[in-house]
Amino acid sequence: MRTFIGVDLGGGKGKNTAVARLEAEGDVIRVVDYGTGRESPWFDEPLIDYLRSFPEGIVGIDAPLTLPVCVRCTLPFCPTARRCEVPIVSWFRARDVDWSPRKKPRYTPYTQRATEVILHEEHQILPRETLGQGMGPLTSRASHLCRALSDLFTLDKNLIEVYPKATISRLFGERTAARYKRSGATAQTRLEIWNGLPGLEFAPGAWREDGLNNDHKFDAVICAYTAWLWSQDKCLPPPNDLVASDGWIWIPKTTTV
Repeated sequence: MRTFIGVDLGGGKGKNTAVARLEAEGDVIRVVDYGTGRESPWFDEPLIDYLRSFPEGIVGIDAPLTLPVCVRCTLPFCPTARRCEVPIVSWFRARDVDWSPRKKPRYTPYTQRATEVILHEEHQILPRETLGQGMGPLTSRASHLCRALSDLFTLDKNLIEVYPKATISRLFGERTAARYKRSGATAQTRLEIWNGLPGLEFAPGAWREDGLNNDHKFDAVICAYTAWLWSQDKCLPPPNDLVASDGWIWIPKTTTV
């Protein structure tokens, strides 16, 4: 058996973080435990302790695990994005062919990463910007968790960034991804998704109903399932080392289940 843990990360002071633990055996991936915390919410210390108790596991987190290039910058001063020669900034500049100082910028490399641009422009998936509106606290928490776990978990080795909506969009199409949280038939849509995921089973005590009626619990399972796909080389890799160095959101290779 192999352990896969999905984390739908919420704010460090809130109660919205959910964690799912799945065990894989052969072609079966079984949900053995998931929820938003039994005795208390998944604040930082309980979450870190829990993840550290599975050093052989693979963890998929729904939150930015790297910062935008301009935030990571160590240059003594900023030459501005128009003149910067840092390779990934040059990558952004090369894609913005219609740039003009009087136009709204297409990209802002102090809030975005290359992975978000590629998902949007090449796969028609619009993720949240790393430091876009409302994302700052979540990104900061994810950065803290990565640091606290860095002796056991290494990015893109046994710790990966995932995006449940992107996984669902790739496997079931954009229309399903658009309605699995927002339609009047949300629970039915989620049930259809779970029933349609090859190999997914639920162990006794891990009730499907818990996730059908809770966004965070449902997404935590999808995070762990995506990590399982990743372990089988069933997720799209970054197109090159440059993009990989900026951080990567892993999504399934296939566009149908």
